[in-house]
Amino acid sequence: MKAFKYLFASFLACAILISTPNQIKAQQKDEIKEVKIWAAMHCESCKKKIEREIAFEKGVKSITVDLKEKIVTIKYKAEKNSDEKLAEAIRKLGYEVKILKKEEKK
Repeated sequence: MKAFKYLFASFLACAILISTPNQIKAQQKDEIKEVKIWAAMHCESCKKKIEREIAFEKGVKSITVDLKEKIVTIKYKAEKNSDEKLAEAIRKLGYEVKILKKEEKK
């Protein structure tokens, strides 16, 4: 009976050690980041163009465009994209852009 308890405890310890790194990797893969980008847009057409085109970038989960403040807020999967790549995608649409820090507003 002692041998069975020892064997079971060893098995359980191994299972915990093996599964923990996998859980951490899964959490990192599912990490959703948010970036705020100032974009020099001027009209409703600019807003719609950014919403339409950026929605198809890798990992983008949601996009909100505030035309009055000229701020594009994008939520995306961290392993699929980055703040810089998303800003560059907006720049390629023809807009001047600036990545905003958390507390910054242009």
